[in-house]
Amino acid sequence: MFAVGIVAHSEEPVVKQKEFVRFDGKTFALAWENSKPDEIVKEYISDGEKLESWTKLASTREYPKFNDAMALASNLLQTLKKQNPNTPSSIVKNEKTGEVMVDFIAMSPDNSFVEFNIFKYGPRPGGGVLAQQYALRAYKDITTFLKGMKPERVRLLEIMATTGLQQGK
Repeated sequence: MFAVGIVAHSEEPVVKQKEFVRFDGKTFALAWENSKPDEIVKEYISDGEKLESWTKLASTREYPKFNDAMALASNLLQTLKKQNPNTPSSIVKNEKTGEVMVDFIAMSPDNSFVEFNIFKYGPRPGGGVLAQQYALRAYKDITTFLKGMKPERVRLLEIMATTGLQQGK
């Protein structure tokens, strides 16, 4: 259905207008988008960062033809586990809202960087599912990054669960 976490962009960024999201007190500007009938992706990065070397990334993925957030979240985890069976991950469903959150650690194939990702799947305005992603990436001191993730993971999951990405223009 879709690619997992680590994405290499082979095309130039496409930006039509200034569009922003906010998360964890930070603002991210639209840097890349791609629209297909089954998935609309927008990726946002911090000022001064590049798509090839970001350290913090926010994204939205819209699935207008799918209505099952749990199925999309489960598919993400299945794909992730096929790529790396030992990847730490979790999935939690909010029974009241129907939202599903997935978080995981992913290592690049060449071990040059590590990522922590959170995806929140929920209802999309107008039908379908909206996925919100927030990711942190470290390139050099991977061990220190991983050691610091336990408290940071809890804090970021709480922010994603309560407010998610905040849209802005």
